[in-house]
Amino acid sequence: MKYIYSCVLLLLGTTASLGAQSDLPFRANLEESCTIEIRSDGVLVRDGLDVLDSEAAGGNSGAATVYTTGAGFQASLKAPEAFSRAPNGTGAVTFMTTYSSTGATSTAKVPGSTITPLGVGASNLSVDLRAVADNAIFQKGAYEAFVTVTCE
Repeated sequence: MKYIYSCVLLLLGTTASLGAQSDLPFRANLEESCTIEIRSDGVLVRDGLDVLDSEAAGGNSGAATVYTTGAGFQASLKAPEAFSRAPNGTGAVTFMTTYSSTGATSTAKVPGSTITPLGVGASNLSVDLRAVADNAIFQKGAYEAFVTVTCE
Protein backbone atom coordinates (compact mmCIF):
# COMPACT_ATOMS: atom_id res chain seq x y z
CA MET A 1 0.00 0.00 0.00
CA LYS A 2 2.88 2.30 0.78
CA TYR A 3 4.14 1.67 -2.70
CA ILE A 4 0.85 2.55 -4.40
CA TYR A 5 0.53 5.67 -2.25
CA SER A 6 4.06 6.75 -3.20
CA CYS A 7 3.32 6.21 -6.90
CA VAL A 8 0.11 8.22 -6.67
CA LEU A 9 1.94 11.06 -4.93
CA LEU A 10 4.70 10.90 -7.51
CA LEU A 11 2.14 11.06 -10.35
CA LEU A 12 0.17 13.84 -8.69
CA GLY A 13 3.30 15.87 -7.94
CA THR A 14 4.58 15.69 -11.51
CA THR A 15 2.73 18.03 -13.81
CA ALA A 16 4.24 18.30 -17.25
CA SER A 17 3.87 21.51 -19.21
CA LEU A 18 2.96 21.07 -22.84
CA GLY A 19 4.79 24.22 -24.04
CA ALA A 20 6.41 24.62 -27.41
CA GLN A 21 9.33 26.46 -28.92
CA SER A 22 10.46 27.19 -32.42
CA ASP A 23 13.29 29.20 -34.01
CA LEU A 24 12.29 32.39 -35.78
CA PRO A 25 14.71 33.16 -38.65
CA PHE A 26 16.01 36.61 -39.58
CA ARG A 27 17.50 37.00 -43.05
CA ALA A 28 18.98 39.72 -45.21
CA ASN A 29 19.88 39.87 -48.87
CA LEU A 30 21.92 43.04 -49.32
CA GLU A 31 22.97 44.66 -52.54
CA GLU A 32 26.10 46.72 -52.96
CA SER A 33 25.56 50.39 -52.27
CA CYS A 34 27.36 53.68 -52.05
CA THR A 35 26.24 56.50 -49.73
CA ILE A 36 27.69 60.00 -49.34
CA GLU A 37 27.52 61.90 -46.05
CA ILE A 38 28.45 65.60 -46.14
CA ARG A 39 30.20 66.18 -42.81
CA SER A 40 31.21 69.84 -43.00
CA ASP A 41 31.06 72.79 -45.38
CA GLY A 42 34.19 74.28 -46.88
CA VAL A 43 35.19 77.91 -46.32
CA LEU A 44 36.56 80.11 -49.11
CA VAL A 45 38.80 83.06 -48.26
CA ARG A 46 40.40 85.73 -50.38
CA ASP A 47 43.84 84.88 -51.78
CA GLY A 48 44.54 88.05 -53.72
CA LEU A 49 41.90 90.26 -55.31
CA ASP A 50 40.82 87.75 -57.94
CA VAL A 51 41.04 84.40 -56.08
CA LEU A 52 38.90 82.69 -53.44
CA ASP A 53 40.47 79.50 -52.09
CA SER A 54 39.68 77.03 -49.31
CA GLU A 55 43.40 76.26 -48.98
CA ALA A 56 44.42 79.87 -48.32
CA ALA A 57 45.14 80.99 -44.75
CA GLY A 58 41.87 81.04 -42.82
CA GLY A 59 40.02 78.78 -45.27
CA ASN A 60 38.77 75.25 -44.60
CA SER A 61 38.37 72.15 -46.71
CA GLY A 62 34.92 70.62 -46.98
CA ALA A 63 34.54 67.08 -45.66
CA ALA A 64 32.48 64.13 -46.90
CA THR A 65 32.49 60.44 -46.06
CA VAL A 66 31.67 57.91 -48.77
CA TYR A 67 30.40 54.56 -47.47
CA THR A 68 30.60 51.54 -49.78
CA THR A 69 29.33 48.02 -49.11
CA GLY A 70 30.95 46.37 -52.11
CA ALA A 71 33.78 46.64 -54.59
CA GLY A 72 33.71 48.48 -57.91
CA PHE A 73 32.66 51.97 -56.77
CA GLN A 74 34.61 55.12 -57.71
CA ALA A 75 34.65 58.68 -56.41
CA SER A 76 35.16 61.98 -58.20
CA LEU A 77 34.16 65.64 -57.92
CA LYS A 78 32.40 68.01 -60.27
CA ALA A 79 33.36 71.65 -59.91
CA PRO A 80 30.60 74.25 -59.97
CA GLU A 81 30.00 76.16 -63.17
CA ALA A 82 29.00 79.34 -61.35
CA PHE A 83 28.37 80.65 -57.85
CA SER A 84 24.90 79.79 -56.57
CA ARG A 85 25.04 83.04 -54.59
CA ALA A 86 27.26 86.05 -55.31
CA PRO A 87 27.01 89.84 -55.30
CA ASN A 88 25.44 91.46 -58.35
CA GLY A 89 27.97 92.15 -61.06
CA THR A 90 30.17 89.13 -60.32
CA GLY A 91 31.62 88.13 -63.65
CA ALA A 92 32.81 84.84 -65.05
CA VAL A 93 34.73 82.56 -62.70
CA THR A 94 36.87 79.48 -63.26
CA PHE A 95 36.55 76.81 -60.56
CA MET A 96 39.04 74.07 -59.70
CA THR A 97 38.58 71.27 -57.17
CA THR A 98 40.99 68.87 -55.48
CA TYR A 99 40.53 66.11 -52.94
CA SER A 100 42.40 63.61 -50.83
CA SER A 101 41.06 60.63 -48.90
CA THR A 102 41.78 58.51 -45.86
CA GLY A 103 40.14 55.41 -44.39
CA ALA A 104 39.07 52.60 -46.72
CA THR A 105 40.68 54.57 -49.56
CA SER A 106 43.93 56.51 -49.17
CA THR A 107 44.66 59.05 -51.87
CA ALA A 108 47.06 61.96 -51.93
CA LYS A 109 45.65 65.25 -53.23
CA VAL A 110 44.37 64.82 -56.81
CA PRO A 111 42.34 67.02 -59.20
CA GLY A 112 38.61 66.71 -58.54
CA SER A 113 37.86 65.16 -61.92
CA THR A 114 40.22 62.25 -61.12
CA ILE A 115 38.27 59.00 -60.79
CA THR A 116 39.46 57.12 -57.71
CA PRO A 117 38.50 53.47 -57.07
CA LEU A 118 37.04 53.15 -53.57
CA GLY A 119 37.78 50.45 -51.01
CA VAL A 120 34.95 48.76 -49.13
CA GLY A 121 34.02 50.74 -46.00
CA ALA A 122 34.24 54.43 -45.13
CA SER A 123 36.45 56.75 -47.20
CA ASN A 124 36.90 60.24 -45.72
CA LEU A 125 37.27 62.91 -48.40
CA SER A 126 38.86 66.29 -47.80
CA VAL A 127 37.62 68.59 -50.61
CA ASP A 128 39.09 71.94 -51.66
CA LEU A 129 37.73 74.57 -54.04
CA ARG A 130 39.52 77.43 -55.79
CA ALA A 131 37.67 80.17 -57.68
CA VAL A 132 39.53 82.54 -60.00
CA ALA A 133 37.74 85.61 -61.36
CA ASP A 134 38.23 86.04 -65.11
CA ASN A 135 39.65 89.57 -65.58
CA ALA A 136 37.89 90.92 -62.48
CA ILE A 137 38.12 91.12 -58.71
CA PHE A 138 35.87 89.58 -56.09
CA GLN A 139 33.70 92.29 -54.58
CA LYS A 140 32.59 92.52 -50.99
CA GLY A 141 29.64 90.20 -50.29
CA ALA A 142 28.52 86.63 -49.72
CA TYR A 143 29.56 83.89 -52.11
CA GLU A 144 28.40 80.28 -52.24
CA ALA A 145 29.19 77.43 -54.62
CA PHE A 146 28.47 73.71 -54.51
CA VAL A 147 30.97 70.97 -55.38
CA THR A 148 29.27 67.73 -56.43
CA VAL A 149 30.71 64.62 -54.79
CA THR A 150 30.03 61.55 -56.94
CA CYS A 151 30.17 57.86 -56.13
CA GLU A 152 29.30 55.48 -58.94
